[in-house]
Amino acid sequence: MSQKTKLAILGSTRGTDMQAIIEAINSGENASIEVVISNKPDAYILERAKNYGIESHFLDPKGKTREEFDTEAIKLLDA
Repeated sequence: MSQKTKLAILGSTRGTDMQAIIEAINSGENASIEVVISNKPDAYILERAKNYGIESHFLDPKGKTREEFDTEAIKLLDA
């Protein structure tokens, strides 16, 4: 059996594409969503992740350069 593909989702809206991935995984795709990261605290994608027991994080972009934001996102992904 092949190793499960681990996915990270970055989103700032409703997470409808993530829902399609969840449904594919539930139908037998050999993958898992390990973490969801959003740059908007009220993005529904974070609630959707919570509803499925998926680790999720709001990463505030305010006052950060793109490089600083990306560095923080990479730290979350590495963890």
